[in-house]
Amino acid sequence: MKILVFEYITGGGMVDETIPRSLAREGEAMLAALLRDLSELPNVRPVVFRDARLPLPGPGLADAAWVFVDLKDELEHHLKDQIERCEAVWPIAPETGGILERLCRRVEMAGKALLTSSADAVSVAASKLATVRRLESGGVPTVSTFALDESSPLEFPLVVKPDDGIGCEGVRIIETEGGWKTWAAEIDDVARYVVQPLIGGEPLSLSVLFAHGNAQLLSCNRQRIIRAHDGFALQGCEVGAIRADLVMYQVLADQIARAMPELWGYAGVDLIQCEQGLRVLEINPRLTTSYAGLRQVLGINPAALILDLWRSGRLSEFDPIPGKPIEIHLEPWDEH
Repeated sequence: MKILVFEYITGGGMVDETIPRSLAREGEAMLAALLRDLSELPNVRPVVFRDARLPLPGPGLADAAWVFVDLKDELEHHLKDQIERCEAVWPIAPETGGILERLCRRVEMAGKALLTSSADAVSVAASKLATVRRLESGGVPTVSTFALDESSPLEFPLVVKPDDGIGCEGVRIIETEGGWKTWAAEIDDVARYVVQPLIGGEPLSLSVLFAHGNAQLLSCNRQRIIRAHDGFALQGCEVGAIRADLVMYQVLADQIARAMPELWGYAGVDLIQCEQGLRVLEINPRLTTSYAGLRQVLGINPAALILDLWRSGRLSEFDPIPGKPIEIHLEPWDEH
């Protein structure tokens, strides 16, 4: 079985741009973990896109079939060719600007297996506002999120962020009305942003397998997020950091699955543990950085679980062999 693995950042999606080290490091971590998992599965051969400016990953990963990308136009040609040649496609790409959604629709239109959530699911999850509205309609506790024209009068302090942004990119903490006016004057299109209250608490994430209304919690992770300048910076995460009260997190994952039955395969859920309890911030309908530590934390092959789900249509039962939490260190966005 040939699987096209397209990690957007390291696979040529930014071939005509300078790649921030933080993005390259996150992309590399997810790609390396996925390829190691796939390498252990019988009759699976990954075909992997690679930005020609980057060296190949470490030992043990060179057995994949590598397709090197030098030019943006070349990327389009390779995508068309390899989607036709492969049986399945595993995209790992940002939701920003509709990148992931377009990739998913392309695979669906080609009639090939998509090893992540559908384009329709990505369309909802890519928007923080649409996600929160959907979750709230299903009774899922969320952090209040508003479009700018819905948020007057503003209550400070607050957080503004791109509706389809990834990570801490473009996030700004605004303390006063004066700060708000200064920020608004700097932004070309304020309609692209959403507003949330600034909430104190512990930032967490869930690694979850979804199956059209069902959910299987894989791990609960602690996110290393700090305030930096006027925003936030993600320094890394501790995969499997939370071991107690996992039933509570499974219940939350079940609620999300019922509210967004389009979700399928691996997805990450960003949330915060605050005085009011758990509150969901957003959903990432793709592999996230936490995937890089799952194998060591659970003692299982998460890629095998996803392929089993694809083949059977059901979430597999498994007995994890819990290991120690795994720290994944990243370089903050704001350093570049």
